[in-house]
Amino acid sequence: MIWQRVRVTLLTSALVAAAAVPARAEADQHSHQADVQAAPAAPVLAPTMASSCAPPTRTICVTEWVPQQYEAVRTVYRTQCVPERYTAYRTECSTEVRKRVVTVNRTVPEVREEVRTVCVPVQTVEARTVMKRVVTCKPVTTCVRKCVDMGHYECREVPCREGCLTRLRHLCHKDDCCEPCPPPTKTVRVWVPNKVWIETPVTRMVRSCEYVPTVQHVSVCKLVPQQQTFKVCSHRCVPEQHEETFTVQVPHQVPYEAVRTVARCVPVQERVTLCRMVPHTVEKQVPCGDACCDAGCDASDTGCAVSCGHHARRCCR
Repeated sequence: MIWQRVRVTLLTSALVAAAAVPARAEADQHSHQADVQAAPAAPVLAPTMASSCAPPTRTICVTEWVPQQYEAVRTVYRTQCVPERYTAYRTECSTEVRKRVVTVNRTVPEVREEVRTVCVPVQTVEARTVMKRVVTCKPVTTCVRKCVDMGHYECREVPCREGCLTRLRHLCHKDDCCEPCPPPTKTVRVWVPNKVWIETPVTRMVRSCEYVPTVQHVSVCKLVPQQQTFKVCSHRCVPEQHEETFTVQVPHQVPYEAVRTVARCVPVQERVTLCRMVPHTVEKQVPCGDACCDAGCDASDTGCAVSCGHHARRCCR
């Protein structure tokens, strides 16, 4: 996109340069004719030179890009589901009869005599020394200490509570100058303790257990080994072969035609409306320079008009 813009810019510059050459020649010719006509009659051209102070213009050719719509045919690829036939295989089983030789172990019983050593219980009497438990009671004397209170009662004077009358009397005689009365007391009987430890001998029977060795006769069952004959039945495996017939299912593949749907890309032509930029050459009037006369220039001045005309021709060149 950037290179396309560069190419368009270069092409426009070339067209503007080609169009500027005839425009410049035409402007030079017009300026020369104006000088020839204005030289002999300067006072008559004063109003004309006053009006020519406007900026001169020239005609140029400009290339403009105009959008243009057109119809075209293009090929696109679309996905379509197309049915397709293919060969598939399915598994089928057929019944088949076969023969084989099978070896079978048959159990045969056998009876034989065996001599075995067997432990037989026998009752015997044996003398054994055992520890016999003997329980006896023996007197044991111990000293027991006991704390005894050997106190007594005695009478004591203890203070007591004042009665209501006494309190009222004290309140009434509050300002008396006499000495205060002693507090009232009462006689109370008080127990005075006296702890004394007393030891007393006590005899009691204590049970004691003793073990005494004693000989006892005990009946014991002993196991005595003996040789005895037994009949033993054992089984022996005898191999036997025989032929048997069996039926098996033999699988095999069977082809068949099937239809499946396949997605394929199919080219399709379609008409579309597109837009393109078309160059067009347009003529435009553009100013070739600034106004040569300012507000201080007098239109009746011939020198100023001539200098303005030369300045306009320089601008056009």
